[in-house]
Amino acid sequence: MKVISAEKIVENLGVDVYPITIVKFLLNKRRILSYFEKAASKDFELRGTRYQIDNLDCKLCNEKKTEKVLCRQHTSINRILTATNVMFDLDTNTYLYKNEIFRMVGKRFVIVYCPHPKLITHPITDTKVRKINPITVEDPNLIEYPKYNKVVEFISSKFLDQNMQCWFNDEFSIITLPEDRNYSNWCLVSNY
Repeated sequence: MKVISAEKIVENLGVDVYPITIVKFLLNKRRILSYFEKAASKDFELRGTRYQIDNLDCKLCNEKKTEKVLCRQHTSINRILTATNVMFDLDTNTYLYKNEIFRMVGKRFVIVYCPHPKLITHPITDTKVRKINPITVEDPNLIEYPKYNKVVEFISSKFLDQNMQCWFNDEFSIITLPEDRNYSNWCLVSNY
């Protein structure tokens, strides 16, 4: 099996994307596309917290003010608004930056945060490995993408045909196992 390093791809492209974000995109492509489809529906309804660009009214951000950090959701929103070097998937019209996968869907910004697997507690399960957290932002102040300094295009279906590898935690690296054009499985290999 020929394995391609997601770390090397990121390094060669000169983008600010965490390798695990590429891997999570491949592991969850169908699911991520379903989030975009739902947000495009005329019947779509925001549930739970309604996030805005401005975090002044955000309860979690206000709780973390003394630590001088934003809540997880506003960290993602702030990241995509201030990003410089991003990847853009021509297959899905989707951007990747750091731990975020995102796309404008009509007047909504759908952001999928990819937590790093080093945070996984044992046992390691498929659900924990594939874990992603979507949020949808509907804010009249956010009507278009910011102007990014560098946008590097790629084709995710090409990546889905290959075995992509990146660091998973201190013990293991993760390798994608291609299944079809919208889905990959995975395995872990020892770092030692």
